[in-house]
Amino acid sequence: MKRSIQTLAAILPLLGAAPAFAQGVSLPIAPPKAEAGATQTIAPIAAAANINLTPRRVIFDRTKRTEAVYVFNQGNTPVTVDVALVDNAMLPSGEIVPLARLSERDGAAQVIGGKVRSAKPFLLAAPSRLTLPPGQGKTIRVRATLADGVAGGEYRSHLTVTTVPTADSGLTAEQAAASEKGELVLRIQSVFGISIPLIVRSAAADGTATIGPITQVVTPEGPALTVPLRRQGTTSLYGNIELRTAKEVVGVVRGIAVYPEVDERVALVPLMRPLRKGEAVTAIFTADNAKKAEPIASGSFTAP
Repeated sequence: MKRSIQTLAAILPLLGAAPAFAQGVSLPIAPPKAEAGATQTIAPIAAAANINLTPRRVIFDRTKRTEAVYVFNQGNTPVTVDVALVDNAMLPSGEIVPLARLSERDGAAQVIGGKVRSAKPFLLAAPSRLTLPPGQGKTIRVRATLADGVAGGEYRSHLTVTTVPTADSGLTAEQAAASEKGELVLRIQSVFGISIPLIVRSAAADGTATIGPITQVVTPEGPALTVPLRRQGTTSLYGNIELRTAKEVVGVVRGIAVYPEVDERVALVPLMRPLRKGEAVTAIFTADNAKKAEPIASGSFTAP
């Protein structure tokens, strides 16, 4: 019995909280089960594409209407990518979920999705497909328009770059020999996605924040503090959280966003060391922008 099955898995980006570059995830889904009596042989998975985008986020307003987004292929093989605008919602946990997938979530998540204001009507990104040689990059041009009279506030979509699977080149000699012996040959190929938020504002940013009660937790990676960021206003927030004792910095997390569809987002900040009993910690949420790193909010915690 000769057969080859190709399985594709696509994980769209989660980039509400983007690090220096927004990062995508690629995972193969579970392969189908073999028929009774057949032996499975899984072909090696090709290495996932290694691409990134810069800048990590873009804000358009009345004074800025265009941006060049650079996509770079850090891998050692050519890669073709599709470029699209995707609407995503942020959940209170910080997870970013495509609106098209919210029907799989609970009612609260769907209510949050209904608050997302898509920027698609105001954005144009080109080209829609790029082929990137290894170690090289190309530019995506993004243009924003905002008609007069549009309600104030913030609109957002994500510029999403997704790899295009290569054409199936067929079985290798070893795989063909295995299939002739009655084995079921599975070929698994991953699809890689990466994105950055594109924000369109028709008025000045008015987002502010406070920090709610901080708690200490233990994760598989070690101790951490959960820091609730409570947003007010009509626009999103973006910045870094730093944990400080009287003498040192004991925790940092960068690139934390709080989008307008959520009033509160809980950030997990790993600790560099366990806190001593009674030790006081100050959490500071600071804006991350090119002009000035301004403190947005602060809160305190005392280790039990």
